[in-house]
Amino acid sequence: MTNISFIYENPAAVSADLLVAYLNENGVINVDAPELATAAQQLQASHEAGSLTTLPSCGTAATKVALIGTEVSEMAKRRGTSFDDGIEMAGTGRHRHYAAIGVRGSKASKVVLAGAYVSFDEVVSAGVGALLGNYEFKKYGNHEVNVLDEIVILAPEDLDEELAITRIQVLAASMIEVMDLVNRAPNDLYPETFAAYAEEVATPLGIEVEVWDFERLVAENCGGIVAVGQGSTHKPRLVKLSYTPAGAERKVSFIGKGITFDSGGLSLKPSESMETMKCDMAGAATVLASTLAAAKLELPVAVTTYLALAENLPSSTAQRPSDVLIMRNGLSVETTNTDAEGRLVMADALALAAETDTDAIVDVATLTGAQMVGLGVRTAGVMGTPEVRDVIVSAANEVGEAMWAAPLPSYLRATLNTTVADIKNSGIRWGGMLTAGIFLQEFVGAKPWAHIDIAGPAFNDEAPWGANAKGATGMGVLTLVEWLETLA
Repeated sequence: MTNISFIYENPAAVSADLLVAYLNENGVINVDAPELATAAQQLQASHEAGSLTTLPSCGTAATKVALIGTEVSEMAKRRGTSFDDGIEMAGTGRHRHYAAIGVRGSKASKVVLAGAYVSFDEVVSAGVGALLGNYEFKKYGNHEVNVLDEIVILAPEDLDEELAITRIQVLAASMIEVMDLVNRAPNDLYPETFAAYAEEVATPLGIEVEVWDFERLVAENCGGIVAVGQGSTHKPRLVKLSYTPAGAERKVSFIGKGITFDSGGLSLKPSESMETMKCDMAGAATVLASTLAAAKLELPVAVTTYLALAENLPSSTAQRPSDVLIMRNGLSVETTNTDAEGRLVMADALALAAETDTDAIVDVATLTGAQMVGLGVRTAGVMGTPEVRDVIVSAANEVGEAMWAAPLPSYLRATLNTTVADIKNSGIRWGGMLTAGIFLQEFVGAKPWAHIDIAGPAFNDEAPWGANAKGATGMGVLTLVEWLETLA
């Protein structure tokens, strides 16, 4: 585990492999090193938000210096977001991104973070960012992984060091847990192995784990999970995790979409659209990691989490377009598109949560391509009951994860009408993200509920940006933990 410590004076005096410092239009911030300031000026180092200039020690005790630009455009200042580089300027997210940009690719063993951190949350965000910036997925093959042994952070005088260290380690580990799961190959991570992993990591934390296999799912009338997973030799699972701290006054439920690979089923995707479909279980990974984080941080909120796990493949046993399914809550669903499978597995899990005395339900899913069409690949859509939806979005703003509150227009419900069942699983093209949310709300009863569609931001298929490596991003964990803390 990376050692984390703090300093309260000039970081230029700390011996390290890398010093990460901030640069604005007035020069280098917080580092008393005239040679460094002169070099930055002579090189006309960029101070645009998220830019990186790497220099030699320049009078510091570090081997290298990473200067991170922090100035945003006037438009970005007015809007609160840097539209050019995708770094969210609301809350404390920028420090996570800046630290990651500085550390990524540096191969540093010891890093000093010398940004302008004025609060506990900003220190934590920077520490998390450094660990994310060092992240590489090297599970397969003979690859050397850089070990970040030590992080030293320039901190405000009144910092609670022990609490800061705990939060940095837990939050970073939770995001990395998601990233490791999502990046795993689908022949390695499928419903059975995912369920086994969840049990392995949750049980030592005192979290109760219950796993329903295919036969149990049939017996429990979970028609959606059964139908989606019946075409694969890797049969579906439902994992229920129960974190029940003593004295908890609030109870919430998490639901995660866990399609470990999505071919589209008989409504087969084009081959290029399948290449990243190992990421279709990111919702399940996110709620699993968030539940583990709640236990590690000893949050006084009871959390019951449902992982709806299935592999969506075409075969002679796969569900067909026009099949009618009977769901856990008794509703009949006509499957008109087997590639709209995520909402089917989610529906059963939502119905199970709605049967309990939970105070609120939050589901997380890589649910629709329409989310990316409407909001791009870096912003999640949040729908549901305003009292939950809006607090989730507010929590996202606090931690610097981009989420947008979206409506559930009632007129779109008619697009899910069918003459052969209570509802069908796919509507018209327009407003597809919203229609998926409208389908899901049929299964939550009267419970307060929010649905988070992370189809785009869960997986970065392009070059690394900010704190996001290529591949899985871990998006959503910070928001869910922050939301739980608002309930404590």
